[in-house]
Amino acid sequence: MNFPILHIPVVGDGMTIALNAVLHVCISHGLAIGLMGMVVLFQTLTWKGKGQFWADIARKVLGPLVVITTSIGAVTGVGIWVLTGSLAPEGIGALIHLFFWPWFIEWFAFTAEVILLLYYYYNWEKLITTRPGKLAAIGWAYVATSFVSAVLITGILGFMLTPQGWPWARSFTEAYFNPTFAPQCFLRVGGGFAMGTLMMMGWIAWRFTGTPLERGRALRACGIALLLSVAVTAAASYVYFSRVPSTYLTHWKFAVATSYLSQMPDFLPAANVGAVLVLVLAALAAMARPPVLSRLLCIPALLLSICFVMEFERVREFVRGPYLMPGYMHASQITLVESEAMIAENQPLLPRLRWVNTSDKLPPATQAARALFAANCGVCHAESGINGIDQRLAGRSADGINAMLGITQRLAPYMTPFVGSEQERTLLTEYLFQLSSNYSRRNQQATREK
Repeated sequence: MNFPILHIPVVGDGMTIALNAVLHVCISHGLAIGLMGMVVLFQTLTWKGKGQFWADIARKVLGPLVVITTSIGAVTGVGIWVLTGSLAPEGIGALIHLFFWPWFIEWFAFTAEVILLLYYYYNWEKLITTRPGKLAAIGWAYVATSFVSAVLITGILGFMLTPQGWPWARSFTEAYFNPTFAPQCFLRVGGGFAMGTLMMMGWIAWRFTGTPLERGRALRACGIALLLSVAVTAAASYVYFSRVPSTYLTHWKFAVATSYLSQMPDFLPAANVGAVLVLVLAALAAMARPPVLSRLLCIPALLLSICFVMEFERVREFVRGPYLMPGYMHASQITLVESEAMIAENQPLLPRLRWVNTSDKLPPATQAARALFAANCGVCHAESGINGIDQRLAGRSADGINAMLGITQRLAPYMTPFVGSEQERTLLTEYLFQLSSNYSRRNQQATREK
């Protein structure tokens, strides 16, 4: 390990990254691609002589959109790389070495995106009447740049689930244009437009003060755009999941739902179909033009589309199971080659950890056990809190915990194997048994106090 091992206490690494990533995806896809696309479309319709109300709607929406995307969107975007770079530096380092140029070009695309957005916003009043065609051209240039930015980053994200033959051939082309690259591009852009049209639809249904005829025409445009976006997203999702290895998809339900709900085979598929039907109904209601139905349906449809984002990101992260990069590196940031060699030769892990925290006034054995926990288990488990290892192991004996550590990868397909010597496994066992015993004692005391 060349970098310090950092983990988020109580909340855990996965939940922290997920909260930041879902918020960023909703803004970067829903607002920056989808809603901004509708704004530019509406302004273009005014330029083409279809009515001033299109531009009036676009101008009202544009201000909040610019504020949110350039503040929360930018901060959460940087936050993703800060978090993943801090929590999984070995993995991010490997990705940067492989995808340096796409990443480098994407930063230029992102910078161009921000410049075009700000230019479009601050020159609106000046150009809308004198040179509306130039304003539309700037807007469509922004939309094209945001699409390019999404495509550039999708190759890297797809690789993390389906690296195909890269671990063996080490071909950049095969890694970047992996099997899930194309469907994920369409899925992300289609989903972004669906969320954007729903936001626009909601604003028109609730806040637009023009004539009923103008509102009906705007709602109809949103309904058509939403229906097309849902169709593209559904088709792309089907192709995407058909290309994910079946060994990963076997536990997608467990990834999304609780253990109890994952045992109900029809629950999640039926819930997804129901959510799609709500989106289609929202589109049809908007196409029918009366605002009442759109007011009733746009909010639940928008919430369900956010749930789809959460489900997709959760499945994409969870199903690749014990791997950060399948075929190359485990989620614990230990490469498969190193892991297999150490397990086969009973080699210790501690001498390879260069950044063991010795600042706490704890016995050396406890410091070593905490370092082993951070390296082997910390990527998925906090010591306590959400998915805390103390509650997971509560009630188990020390011998039972030691046996589990020896077969983690066979207990569940998404768990990484323990890496370290037999002596280190015993050391970690004692530490975990102490954590679980403390948890049981706290629970018993709380029960007695009630």
